[in-house]
Amino acid sequence: MFKIGLISNPRSQQNKRGMPRLQAAADTIPGILHHRLGDVAEISDVLKEFARKEVSIVAVAGGDGTTQATMTHLLEERPYGEEQPLLALLPRGMTNMTAADVGLRGKPEKVLRRLNKLSKRDDLSRYLRRRPILRLEGMADAPPQRGMFFGAAAIYKAIEICRERVHALGIEADWAAAFTIGGLLLGWATGKERDSFPGEMIGTALDGGEEVMRRELLVLVTTLDRLVVGSRPFWNQGTAPLRCTAIAHPPERLLWNARRVLYGPRERSLPQGYRSCSAHRIDLRLQGPFTLDGQFYHPSPDRPLEITADDSLTFLRF
Repeated sequence: MFKIGLISNPRSQQNKRGMPRLQAAADTIPGILHHRLGDVAEISDVLKEFARKEVSIVAVAGGDGTTQATMTHLLEERPYGEEQPLLALLPRGMTNMTAADVGLRGKPEKVLRRLNKLSKRDDLSRYLRRRPILRLEGMADAPPQRGMFFGAAAIYKAIEICRERVHALGIEADWAAAFTIGGLLLGWATGKERDSFPGEMIGTALDGGEEVMRRELLVLVTTLDRLVVGSRPFWNQGTAPLRCTAIAHPPERLLWNARRVLYGPRERSLPQGYRSCSAHRIDLRLQGPFTLDGQFYHPSPDRPLEITADDSLTFLRF
């Protein structure tokens, strides 16, 4: 049997209106440990308590930021030592990109009931998905952080635009991403958005190799299999855990190449300014802010940002 601990964030977008149903569902599960966060900073102490009480499934009902904080405390502070618990992600934020790839689907009350039923089994192997987890070191405003999606330059700006223009309309998750991507591509094609995306000089070094400085429209690094709207903007990959894609600025025929970038086959032929690869370590020298799982950070001015993925976590998926 597996003991369940639930971390819920009442401030996550979907929990703001659905918290009573989530709480009622949790109340029906005997033995569950449920902690409603007053602040994300409480996650560290909650995980230490869960470890002491031998919780083996940590369910997270929140958005990408709550999940990112949970992964950071699990892997940086190691309250469980080297034997990490299983993670069960209930998507309750605005975007939920991590949960869309390795999380649980369905209404939270139904998901919790099924999770409780599965926790009584001895073998959950058919429901497990293991993923490498990014580690970012070299931020000016934070200690090392863990997550599953890094984005810089236009990706950072697109998230800002999505929150200001699209989320403000009440549009969430993949619909919001689709509206944002479609609107920005159309704006680029017509010239209306080009001034908003001037590109950024970014130095990139892969696996300790020589740094290459180039003006980039965007850079992304991920360990997810799929991103927003089911896209897979990485190709010609090797076996290393980090998937990295960059597009030079100005991009060649961006609107024409967009479909192949987002949904092309595993092996793709694109213009020279579009590149994608895998690596074990990526060092990025950048000036502007960036995002990790929807959270915004600033790079240190004194050193490159170092991205690795030496640790993994196991997620329940059904």
